[in-house]
Amino acid sequence: MTADEKKKRRSILNRELPVFAFFLLLSFVFWYLNELGKELDGTINYPVRYINPPKDRIITGDLPGKLEMDLRGPGYSILKMKLSGSRAPVVIDFTRVAPKRIPGTTPHYYLVTSGLIQSFAKQLHADFEIISIHPDTLFFGYDKLVTRRMAVLPDLKLDAPPGTRIVLVPDPDSVTVTGPEHVLDTLRGISTQRRSYSRMEGNFRVKVPLEFPEYLETAQKRVSVEVTFLDRDVSLFSLKNSRTN
Repeated sequence: MTADEKKKRRSILNRELPVFAFFLLLSFVFWYLNELGKELDGTINYPVRYINPPKDRIITGDLPGKLEMDLRGPGYSILKMKLSGSRAPVVIDFTRVAPKRIPGTTPHYYLVTSGLIQSFAKQLHADFEIISIHPDTLFFGYDKLVTRRMAVLPDLKLDAPPGTRIVLVPDPDSVTVTGPEHVLDTLRGISTQRRSYSRMEGNFRVKVPLEFPEYLETAQKRVSVEVTFLDRDVSLFSLKNSRTN
């Protein structure tokens, strides 16, 4: 084969290769669309929200934020569910389910997730079948919801000048907190978010957010903290008297 013939053959191949690739891709698309029309099995992890515990009670325990669902149905429907970006969570409404109590002195409960399949299918407007939900059992408890006044605990890191000490006075010095009774029983107070300050020249006042878990609620989210530098030989009693006067 001459060099011209080789060059001509390569030219033909170069022209035909894109055409071949196009029809190969087109064949794959038609095959894939055909497969999506068939009934398939799939699995998704879907967000869940828990609402309406009994009056004056709060749900405790490590309930999952997502549940795994095994699905069966048209492939396009399962694919659409998997590709869905922002998913509104399915809801477990405790006024509409019947948890069972685990025997014992501490009230603990469990909920079998197979009993939620019909509710989830309605919420998802599903044209597929939910075969099963994992985990198959949810364990949790109820705790009394209480409201208490709790001390504010400043968490500021400061460099005190030599021969001085630091006095931190929060304003207000306590906040109203609502949350599970067993949690509030273990807390000395509500801390501020940790803040660090390099050596300051004089007294100052700063506003700091409070740091608390999401299952606690406070009417106040931030407090002021007055930072005072005192000579070591000045008593706190003298400081209080000076503020009073």
